[in-house]
Amino acid sequence: MENSGENSYNSRVILTYPPGLSYRKFTILQGRIECNSLDTEDGLMRGRTDCTVDKPILKSNAKVLFIVSYGVETNSQLERRIFVSANATSGNNQHSNSSELYQKKEINVKYSIFATIESSLSYNNFSHGKNNLQKPLLQSIVVTNDFRALNLTVVIRVPVKLGDKDIWVDSGSLQIPDCQRHSDEKPTVTDFVAEIKKNKLVDCSVASCRVFKCSHFIGRLNSQTYYISANLSSAWIEQIGLKSAKFLLTSTAMLEYDRNQYIFFTSGSNNNPPVRKIEAEVEVYPEPDFTKEIVGGSLGGLALLALLTAGLYKAGFFKSKYNQMINEDAADPGVEGGAPAPE
Repeated sequence: MENSGENSYNSRVILTYPPGLSYRKFTILQGRIECNSLDTEDGLMRGRTDCTVDKPILKSNAKVLFIVSYGVETNSQLERRIFVSANATSGNNQHSNSSELYQKKEINVKYSIFATIESSLSYNNFSHGKNNLQKPLLQSIVVTNDFRALNLTVVIRVPVKLGDKDIWVDSGSLQIPDCQRHSDEKPTVTDFVAEIKKNKLVDCSVASCRVFKCSHFIGRLNSQTYYISANLSSAWIEQIGLKSAKFLLTSTAMLEYDRNQYIFFTSGSNNNPPVRKIEAEVEVYPEPDFTKEIVGGSLGGLALLALLTAGLYKAGFFKSKYNQMINEDAADPGVEGGAPAPE
């Protein structure tokens, strides 16, 4: 507020605001200001904030700056556009023709929202060189709405093909319950083998991805859970060329909403909701080969037997045993001359 004429006595600014807004505070940037306010009680009449300016005298060529803050009640439903009016008055009988005593400002209304997406890491493994294996994989995606009830759409992107190999058994029938299949997106990286060997990451940058959209009305402090449940194939692994490695098969989930009506609450300046990664660790390992161990064990056993035999021979074990057998035969009278004579 600025006085470009003579001294102004008992100057005031009266602000009016719609139902659904409530007065919070005023902040002085320049000058002397005092404000009091009365919110609407019946939801029909407009609220009113009355501020005195440099009481009692707003001097000539003086300027005052102040901010009046209002809040929006949690359950308020405002129009898409609201207006706030400001009317300046004083005790002076006359004002110049150039005076601007009334201003009306229209404001676009957006409600702050905040929601989280959570998931847990899953794990699977395959033997290298076997391209016809399949294993079940279950991933859960939990969306929690922390602020205002609204219609939310969760956009889920799932890698479905790497090169010309399907990542899932029967990828054509891959579905997420309560979600609609939207489209398939091509990868942005053409040399996917080098990229995967470098980062050990299989996501939508190197693989073709299927897009699902899941739209639900989610109340305040309520959650909605979605599931990716299918059989994971081993056919896509061999083309990467690694016999032993761990990959992160990564889907993503993000939120869509009416940006004309809502704004995502973040500490940053872009007010964009985060993109959540849904990760599955896939390990490939060489199949155990026990041929060397079996052959080595057999050769080792034969070598040990040879050593034992040589040791016993050197110690005279076989010679003494032979002499003992000869002596026993000589001492037995029934052996000489063949069979014993009858008496």
